[in-house]
Amino acid sequence: MDFEESSGALKCYRISASLPSSFEDRTFAQLVTEVTEVEKSLFFPRDFPEQSEKCHGEVTRARKHIASHKIYSAVFSWVPDNYYDCTLEKRADILGAHSTFQLCKSMLMENKTFAPSEENETYSKFYLIVLQYKTSINTKKLQSEIRALRPVSKRLDPSKFDFRVASEEDNSRLTGYSHNAVSPFGMLQDVPIILSKAILEQSNMSPFIWMGGGHVHCKLGLAVSDFIHTMKPLVLDITDPR
Repeated sequence: MDFEESSGALKCYRISASLPSSFEDRTFAQLVTEVTEVEKSLFFPRDFPEQSEKCHGEVTRARKHIASHKIYSAVFSWVPDNYYDCTLEKRADILGAHSTFQLCKSMLMENKTFAPSEENETYSKFYLIVLQYKTSINTKKLQSEIRALRPVSKRLDPSKFDFRVASEEDNSRLTGYSHNAVSPFGMLQDVPIILSKAILEQSNMSPFIWMGGGHVHCKLGLAVSDFIHTMKPLVLDITDPR
């Protein structure tokens, strides 16, 4: 770059934009490989074992979804291998959560008696439910709440609802994540999301929740308000305390 100083200001005359030949000679595939390696160094702890391309893709997908929506409250935290052997209290301590009520999971539920001809925004074969570990899904409540999304005169017969936990195959196909790694962010296919109403009604926890972050040992925390604003979930009363 050439410049001269005039009247206390620097006037820029020429910027050389030529790239080094070593950069120009690299193929697109080589550049993609280098970018992938940079992402790995950013997304995985330095002392973390080498991960498969599938694992790398899952973590990257969740993070890119978060970044694309500018969710500034979001934080990813890697947990030790024995995380799921720990009590909820210990898990909360590991994540720095103030309460065990902040610990959540995402469960894919399937309606086994789903009627395709009735499908619309109020009736789907699959739902991804975000609920607290200290609660459990009440399928009768789930059925009642989803039926109530339609006007009384258009509500479906109860026989058209039979919710069960989705198979591992469907979970992998729709979410793209493995067990204990499921995140509502970066799913492979669009699935209606339900946020347990109990999360909003919990008085002894801060409005910040933790959930799967795309890898069994990666957890994602974010403000409840950001989750609702970004994901537009159905907020329904579908759980009972454990």
